[in-house]
Amino acid sequence: MKENLKLGGILLGITLTAGVLLGVTNELTKEAILENSKINKEDLAVIMPKATAIEDTDIKLSEEGPIKEAYKAKSGENEIGYVFKVTTKGFHGPVDLFVAVSSEDKVTGMKVSSHSETPGLGARIEEESFRSKFTDLPINELVEIVKTTPSKENEVDGISGATVSSKAIGTAINDTINFYKENIKGEEVENIPEQDATTGASEGSW
Repeated sequence: MKENLKLGGILLGITLTAGVLLGVTNELTKEAILENSKINKEDLAVIMPKATAIEDTDIKLSEEGPIKEAYKAKSGENEIGYVFKVTTKGFHGPVDLFVAVSSEDKVTGMKVSSHSETPGLGARIEEESFRSKFTDLPINELVEIVKTTPSKENEVDGISGATVSSKAIGTAINDTINFYKENIKGEEVENIPEQDATTGASEGSW
């Protein structure tokens, strides 16, 4: 009888210890899992440097639409804008990126998260030299990707030799701007013009 009680006590102790360790592990990995399913702190710092965290929203998204995820961006307890995960059509297939829009009505940055564009050409959409061109863009007008040196606030020069990939990012930014205006600010939006047809296009046309 005493042996059974002793064995039961040992098993109870093991179970309690395992439960505590599992709870601690869960808390330690909870934030990492959350970040991996959304956007990590490093990428958040790139697209919206003032943000310290993001949280879910109750914004309804269409499965067929380009906006796949939407989050509030916060600095401490203050809401400072929104972060969106967007899917657009590149030269070789889908391009996924994160785009941030501040409460001051500016695109504060974008970061490509996945793509299958051509190395050395379209793949340059993920480089900092191109990414930085989408910093602090006012959203009063849609973005236009141009071949020459930009002369307006809403113009961004594309990557030489990667017309389709460049304009795919422009379309994604404009999709985000329109979504933000319509769903966050409650404004009417303008149609996004076709920046370039991909059918029969050559990636090196610039």
